Amino acid sequence: MDKIIYPTVDLFLYDLRDGLGDNPEEVDQHWQKFKQKLPQSFESLLTFESGFESEYQELLMGQFGHFGRDSQGYEGFYYPVRMSDMYGLLLDCSPSDSVTPQPPQCFQNIKGEIERRLGDHSAMLGQTWLIYGQLPEKTQNPQKVAQLCYQALFPEANWQDDFQGKGRLLRGMVFELDSFQVKLQETVKDNADSGVSNGGCFDSRHVIIVLYPTAYAAKSGAELIYDWMPLFAYRAKILWAYGQTRQLKQWLKQDYVTIQACLKQIRGNQHQDLPISEMKEILNRARNVVSNYTIDMDDFAYQLRTIAINLDNYQKRRATLEKKARSMQSFGGELSWTDLRFLEQFSERVRTKYLRQVKKDYENLSPGLERLEFAIATIRGLVEIERARQERTFQNNITIFGWGLGAAAIAASLSAQFPYVIVPVEVLTTEPTSEGDRSISVELNPPLSASWDAAVLSLGYSLLVGVLFMAIAWLWIKRKEKSK
Repeated sequence: MDKIIYPTVDLFLYDLRDGLGDNPEEVDQHWQKFKQKLPQSFESLLTFESGFESEYQELLMGQFGHFGRDSQGYEGFYYPVRMSDMYGLLLDCSPSDSVTPQPPQCFQNIKGEIERRLGDHSAMLGQTWLIYGQLPEKTQNPQKVAQLCYQALFPEANWQDDFQGKGRLLRGMVFELDSFQVKLQETVKDNADSGVSNGGCFDSRHVIIVLYPTAYAAKSGAELIYDWMPLFAYRAKILWAYGQTRQLKQWLKQDYVTIQACLKQIRGNQHQDLPISEMKEILNRARNVVSNYTIDMDDFAYQLRTIAINLDNYQKRRATLEKKARSMQSFGGELSWTDLRFLEQFSERVRTKYLRQVKKDYENLSPGLERLEFAIATIRGLVEIERARQERTFQNNITIFGWGLGAAAIAASLSAQFPYVIVPVEVLTTEPTSEGDRSISVELNPPLSASWDAAVLSLGYSLLVGVLFMAIAWLWIKRKEKSK
């Protein structure tokens, strides 16, 4: 019967400590969110270092935080660390009975105990399940037992679809299973957004199963958690960064549609029929897009570098892990049998698929920024030309009106010298009355109608002269513009 001695489940969880552009408040929020995965009784034992770089730092005094009395037949511990810009947490759980062989289905209960302790807190960057134990009988088929363990851990999973490879670790058989799928919907990005969110962009299930032939090999393998921790971290960071590029690509494609619309509006001679207010609106919209597009392209390049750097770190850590495992002595004094070349399949997939696709996407999306900058320069030039034309038209109108007004004023001042213009004069006369008194009367000389006729004639000549000189000024300006 297929059974396992001392079955153990190690869950490695990884969270972002500080991302690109995160301020101190956001860094503190990441820390608070990470602490929620730990029991409140560990609060006083946690250490938070705000240093800029920390390659590998254990965050819990005493290294491990063991389960309390509520373990209900299980034992285990918490192991939180900081690795540069990431947080890592290991939850180790196994039955309290380390001697009695257990059926593979027991892994489902162990997983349930871990999930009970985590609650609804998930890992931002990703996670890996490492399950291991000792096979009590040499005649057992390790791959068959591994399939039963995987089915118990994830009943809905398919071994054939998820199987990635197998190898050897300290004379034990090791199997890797993986399922990765990007999950993005066709959503419209808010123009106020910049960069990507820290939410999950993908579904990932990564499992390593190790079945050791002896108790000593299993105990020695448990000491490799310090090497598994960074290896799985680099792997999670690669997949997370790739997921971010998929979201960024979606947003950049949406902005590219706006870029094309701006270019169509100014293509050919269509811009000549656009009013300056509409061209300014196009210019403002293009400026907003170029701001978002530039930020997203910078973030895209950052994630591209993240994939490349973590791929290199993953390969180095894999080599270190294999070297360390081979250096361990087995109980008989012979070198252990270790072959972890199957882990290179992930490196190859990243190189040939993820990294290559991200590079191609970056090359295809980069010209969009150049086209948008060209559109902005073109629209800005058109707006400046239209504004200069309007200013010149206004100045010409002022010149024409000034000529006419000046000529009319001169004509009005000279009209008083014309002989037919009579200025009215008041004349006082006295006449006797029947009572012998004298009365005073006022007469206008000449009559009032004659004075009004003179004023109308003066105004008419002024207007005529003003219009004439405005026409002369208009003709002169037109001739000057044609000569240019």
